[in-house]
Amino acid sequence: MNLIQETRPDDALVASFCQGDNEAFEELVLRYKNPLYQYILSLVKEESTAEDLFQEVFISFFKHAKSYQAQGKFKAWLFLTARNKVLNHWRDHKQMTSLDQTDDDGNAFLQEILPDQEPTALEELSFREFESSVARAIDQLPPRQREMIYLRQFMSFQEIAETVGRPLGTVLADCHRAVKKIRQILGSQTAHEELL
Repeated sequence: MNLIQETRPDDALVASFCQGDNEAFEELVLRYKNPLYQYILSLVKEESTAEDLFQEVFISFFKHAKSYQAQGKFKAWLFLTARNKVLNHWRDHKQMTSLDQTDDDGNAFLQEILPDQEPTALEELSFREFESSVARAIDQLPPRQREMIYLRQFMSFQEIAETVGRPLGTVLADCHRAVKKIRQILGSQTAHEELL
């Protein structure tokens, strides 16, 4: 029995699903369950709405899979569909928020630095506090910048540009601004805590 399972490319799974392989559909859902749901949740901020929109994305794929043109861009197509579902939800519920809002700030890219050894309990607590601070800082970003930070966890800059329909340079600038803004927010939080 072979315990190592080969991962089939997305386009191969789509093709298999179009030929009646329901397991291929299930594999795609499982592959994108966490990143796509987290992306939607980061935009709508409500679990039940995020769950509904996640299901709508895959229902849409289920209905229109045969019209998908395999070009190795399934992930970008899926995230674009999710983004459109969120925008439709906001429009339908009069919560229209522009994902194109930005401020004039810039920034660098977040990198997670992990120690080579197991963290101590104090280090773990410190890391969780920092992680929580970063999450709160990301929540304070304008929607367009928040979207860039989230998408960057799962996509290349080029894939993001294709997904949101903006030039690569604009995506790079948006990401830079978002990271700079996060640093400013974290710096303000640290200064405030030191005063206390």
